[in-house]
Amino acid sequence: YGKQWYQRRVRGVARDEGITDDQFAKLRLLIWRRVIERDGWWERRAEPENIDETLFYRASILAYNSGLVISHILPSVEELIGEINDKQKEFVLRSGYEQMSQMGLLAA
Repeated sequence: YGKQWYQRRVRGVARDEGITDDQFAKLRLLIWRRVIERDGWWERRAEPENIDETLFYRASILAYNSGLVISHILPSVEELIGEINDKQKEFVLRSGYEQMSQMGLLAA
C-alpha cells in the first residue's frame, strides 16, 4: 500500500472514532514519549551504538515488521525531543532516527 492509502486509512479510522487530526498527533506523541519514559535503558546512560537495546527502537521495529509505515506512526524527532532536557537522550534519539533512516524505515 502507498503513503496516501495509509494516511486515508489511519485518518479515516481516527475520524470514525471522532478523533481530530490534532488529537491524533497529540496522542501519537504521548504514546511514544511514554515508551521512552518506561525504558530503564536511559538510566544506564548507554551509548548510541546500542540504541537497538531500547524499548523505543524495539517498538519501532515491531511496528515495521507488523506492516506499519514507521514514518507515519512516529512523530518527528524534533517533536519527540521537544520537552526532553537531557542532551544524552536527545543525542541517542537522533542517532536512532538516523539509524532507522539508513535502514530505509523512515522513507516517505
